[in-house]
Amino acid sequence: MITKYLTRQQNGVLMLVIMCTFLVLLRVQITQNLLFTFMLWNIFLALIPFFITEYAVKRDIENKSKMKQIVLFVIWLFFLPNAPYIITDFIHLDTSRKNPLGWFDLLFLFCSAITGLMITVLTLKDVYQIIIKKWSLKVADIFIPIVCFLSGFGIYLGRFLRFNSWDIVTAPISLVEKTVYSFKLPKAWYVTIGFGMFLWIFFYAFLSFFKTKRKS
Repeated sequence: MITKYLTRQQNGVLMLVIMCTFLVLLRVQITQNLLFTFMLWNIFLALIPFFITEYAVKRDIENKSKMKQIVLFVIWLFFLPNAPYIITDFIHLDTSRKNPLGWFDLLFLFCSAITGLMITVLTLKDVYQIIIKKWSLKVADIFIPIVCFLSGFGIYLGRFLRFNSWDIVTAPISLVEKTVYSFKLPKAWYVTIGFGMFLWIFFYAFLSFFKTKRKS
């Protein structure tokens, strides 16, 4: 079994991804409709920051070259919002009588949201522990809320302005222009603060529930 080669949290994420994939394929089989198959792509994008931090932990990245650390961190930061972004896919839920699978869709979207949220806190936990090891607990506690609010803003850019992580390469000028303009929009601030606070609080609740070891 492949699971014996994985860590506990890797096994947990794998089980959630398998569950989401099963529900998507089951829905396709029942309806002969590919409506929610895009969620598999969203989940794949959400896994990228998790893969990066798992690699960083396994390879003891804090002792590697500065350039490698910076490159991995930048890629991780740009892809991180894809994980909590999945929460917003509830917008696709249709529980009207015209959709007999409304409650099935609710189950699937809930599983997907839980998967995205767990990926978020697990990858944040990896980075949190790397920072504690390299610098200090205080630096880690300053870093986490900053990243959470940046992710909140990333969710706004993705959900409302329809930008993707790779637009930093394919459409950098448009991304910068609309990002700067967004600072003037109340909705951008509401979404950023709302999701940022949620991720920040949920992360520390996660640490408390699972008694993650914190070192000064």
